[in-house]
Amino acid sequence: MKKNKTRKEWVKNLLIVFLAVMLVLTFCSNTIMNMYLPEVQTEAVRSGKIQDSIRGSGVAELNQAYQIKLPSVRTVKTVLVKEGQEVKVGDVLFQLDKGDEAELDAAKSTYLEYQTEYQKKLIGKDYNYDKEELAIESARLDYKKAVKALNTAVKNKKQAKKKTKELNSVNNKVAELEKSSASYEQKIAGVGDVDEKSAYDDLESKKRTLTVLKNELSDIDNDIAALKEAGAPQSDITEKERARRDKAAEVNNMQADVDSASEAVNAAAANADKVKVYTDKKAKIDAQLETYRASQAKLSAELEALNASMSKEEAQAQVTEKELAWNNLIADYEIKKSEDSYNKQTDDIDLKAAKDKLDEQKKLVDELTDTIGKSEITAQMAGVVTGISCMPGDSTQPDTPLAVISADDGCFTLKVSVTKEQAVKVKPGQSASLTNYWGSDGSAVLRSIEPDTEDPANRILCLEVKGEDIAEGDTISVSIGGESKEYDAIVSKNSIYEDNNGKFVLVITNKNTPLGTRYIAARRDVEVLAEDDMRAAISMETYGNDYVITASSKVVEPGKQVKLKE
Repeated sequence: MKKNKTRKEWVKNLLIVFLAVMLVLTFCSNTIMNMYLPEVQTEAVRSGKIQDSIRGSGVAELNQAYQIKLPSVRTVKTVLVKEGQEVKVGDVLFQLDKGDEAELDAAKSTYLEYQTEYQKKLIGKDYNYDKEELAIESARLDYKKAVKALNTAVKNKKQAKKKTKELNSVNNKVAELEKSSASYEQKIAGVGDVDEKSAYDDLESKKRTLTVLKNELSDIDNDIAALKEAGAPQSDITEKERARRDKAAEVNNMQADVDSASEAVNAAAANADKVKVYTDKKAKIDAQLETYRASQAKLSAELEALNASMSKEEAQAQVTEKELAWNNLIADYEIKKSEDSYNKQTDDIDLKAAKDKLDEQKKLVDELTDTIGKSEITAQMAGVVTGISCMPGDSTQPDTPLAVISADDGCFTLKVSVTKEQAVKVKPGQSASLTNYWGSDGSAVLRSIEPDTEDPANRILCLEVKGEDIAEGDTISVSIGGESKEYDAIVSKNSIYEDNNGKFVLVITNKNTPLGTRYIAARRDVEVLAEDDMRAAISMETYGNDYVITASSKVVEPGKQVKLKE
């Protein structure tokens, strides 16, 4: 007994040691796993403002030659500078005769034409599908009615089959009852005389006659006895006895008639009972027969109505026809929408082209309005006049330089290619920021916007940049223009990733386990709405108190566990 107790304690101690070791290993494995998890930095998704600026970069070029051009034809009245002369910003270089407004009028006329063309395209086609959708809905209801009619036809067919079976059963019952009624009618007709009163009267009459005859026979017996007592002659007695025999025969005959009449009364009573029984049974049968005939008439009418309704085959044909009509309308509707979608895309392209053409013409009108009203041309930058290509009385040509000024102030020219849409957001004279220059004296000013000869869809922003640490050939990034807007979700730009499926961020999700909280990286697809140098405004399916991963010690895959940097 003591040995068994020792063994149980040994097993118990071994089990405790095993569980303790497993617990230690579990915590150690969790700690070891955490050592190899990617360590990530996060930041909260916040709302705020972002200035959607136009950003770009270019190579710094020595600003050795600034060309003075006019966009319209003007006559030079006076040349106030000569080659080699130093000029400052604002110095008058040329005086012009009053401009010819014919070119401006022509440009305005063209602008009005472009504006009318753009407005017509802006109205566009009204892609409305109310008529088609109403027709489809009507066809759907027709199909639904046809299906309902088919269900009714199937139900009617089953009902007709059931009613036919019921009617046959009722017909058989009616025939059976009619046969029984006729049988009892024959039985009633086959019963004998049932006139109990006549039979009873005949019996009473015969009984009275029998009584009279018996009285007469008694009188003859009395007469015979009197003759014998008086000693009358034998001949008289014999004659009376002969009379008695005749009277006795009449009594016997009348007794037989009474018995026969009594039997006739009994027979008439028995026949009357039979007739009553037969009549009662026939009445019950006739009552049932009337009920079944009423049911027979009702079932016949119902069956006739069911047989006169639409057949299952006719109803099925209606369903097929209505379904085909419905599907054809849907197919035509989808084809029309597809064609309209293509036409709308084409219209949008044409509308954009008309808008670009209108904007270009508006810019030309503005430039002509600005220059035709000018009587003087001033220097836009300080430098030395290195070339003059016109004399008093000469007519200027668009985009032909009147003079060239070389800068002597250490300025550089930066050319940045942007889209037409971006170019219309800025104007010459606007200041720009140098985004990759960390000196305190850096500055940039937009001087002109020129066509991009390599890509007609783009424009070239020509900026004048300054800075002690800027050298020729440096790549300079700039940010210009734009307006500040409020956005619901703003994150660091380095938290946005991109693959073949588009742009996305990795957000931290929590998962509670017995060993503590685990952090999982989850992918959220996003659309970048605006951005500046450091931040981006995004749109994603859901966001609340989300934290996005901004940096990690290893590559983080969506759905994998990570650890937060302390």
